[in-house]
This record gives sequence, structure tokens and C-alpha cells, in this order.
Amino acid sequence: MLKITFKYRDEMSKWQWREQICIVESVRECIKIYGLGNGCEYEILGIERM
Repeated sequence: MLKITFKYRDEMSKWQWREQICIVESVRECIKIYGLGNGCEYEILGIERM
């Protein structure tokens, strides 16, 4: 499992950066679950194996 820390901003956040943590099998899964890149900007801040 991976603990992924990322930040994103979108229309719902009024284009202000929000930080989020998720625990998933892969970075691809995190991107899919949170819809990253679809109408939002995001940046992966850290990845940690658990």
C-alpha cells in the first residue's frame, strides 16, 4: 500500500490549494479515485510505502 500526499485546486475549492492524503495500491488508483487532472490542477507531494 502507498500513502500518497497530494494537493489540488479546482472550481469547487475556488481555485485555492487543498491538501489530501490517500492510502491506495498505486498512484494511478489515487488519480482515478479523486479525479485528478479532470478539471483540476494537482501535485503529488509525497509517496510513502506502508
